[in-house]
Amino acid sequence: MTRMPDTDVAIIGAGLAGLSIATWLAESGDGATLPRVTLIEPRLEDANEHTWCFWDQQPHPFREAICHRWPRWRLHHDGRVVEREDPQACYAMISEDALRKTAYRKLQGVNACDVKRGTHVRSISPGRDFLDVETSRGSLEARLVIDTRPPSLSSLSRQQGMWQVFHGLELEVPGHGFDVTTATLMDFQPSTDSIEFIYLLPLSSTRLLVEWTCFHVDREAPTCRELLTPEGLPDRLAHWLHQHLTGWTVIRHETGCLPMMPVRPPTLDSRYLAAGVRGGWMRPSTGYSFETCQRGARAVSGQLLQAAATGHWRLSAPRLRAPVLNWMDKVFLHALRRQPERAPEWFMQMFDATQAAQQRRFLGDTPGWIDMLAMMRALPSAPFLKAALAMAILPAGR
Repeated sequence: MTRMPDTDVAIIGAGLAGLSIATWLAESGDGATLPRVTLIEPRLEDANEHTWCFWDQQPHPFREAICHRWPRWRLHHDGRVVEREDPQACYAMISEDALRKTAYRKLQGVNACDVKRGTHVRSISPGRDFLDVETSRGSLEARLVIDTRPPSLSSLSRQQGMWQVFHGLELEVPGHGFDVTTATLMDFQPSTDSIEFIYLLPLSSTRLLVEWTCFHVDREAPTCRELLTPEGLPDRLAHWLHQHLTGWTVIRHETGCLPMMPVRPPTLDSRYLAAGVRGGWMRPSTGYSFETCQRGARAVSGQLLQAAATGHWRLSAPRLRAPVLNWMDKVFLHALRRQPERAPEWFMQMFDATQAAQQRRFLGDTPGWIDMLAMMRALPSAPFLKAALAMAILPAGR
């Protein structure tokens, strides 16, 4: 008799990537063809600590969870404003709470899906027939493992990028005066050794999400450490709020530290797949991940359905962006590292010289050749040629 594992697919982490893969799988097949899935989540209770923003230009299972849409977006720097509009593909936002509720509702009727909360994964090792997953609550055998835990520092090309560190506040501000149809993506603030800007989303006529964001080469720098204080109010953000708003009340804090750099996904064998940020699904030069995550989840769910149908339990990393786009990201990030003081000027030029549809496709990780050429032509050639040459001579592994 053939020995059966505890589950067909163990998904480590019930965050954006893990829940997206499980939800795409549930919506792509029927109960008779679905593999057995176990979601392993270290947290006992859900939180509402994050939001995901993206241009709503592709189908995905979480459309009903979108809580806000902005048909216009803008950048500010030194008195200048660049604004673009595309009502057909608005800038959109989903909260962590809304995404989880949508996913769990869609998974509720799927008997093949089980969620193990309060469970930490200690190790994954290949056995003869299955992968052995050692957890804080015992061992688990799985045919396949999809690992969405945060990447280790050793897997990050830290000499080729920066850290995106932010501290955001959801505020109640009666009569704040900001246009509720327009998202401010970057309002650049003075800085010398980093790139700093205000990111502002009007959620209603009385509510705002305001974030102070910093691109820095060192996440341990005092500037970054202050932003990562979960409940405190960073001095720079407090100063901006007092200058621009009156009568505001803090509803919640939102902090994060994203690796804007190439990621080398860990490998074990063809039964293991790194996904989410760990798998390089987040766009290095922007920090945007939602759309790319949905494309990755759709591709992986298709592999899982095929594995269940054929009995060939193997996974391969989905191709999520063209190699030339990865190269462009590396060059751009290297240029930002070399001359962070010029970043506001470069971003303003790039947005001013391109169309709304080109911007959303490029930032949404789905540009065509014309979009990529438009972005390259919008930027000054000299600093980026120097960055490309410097990239070419970087030591291997850097």
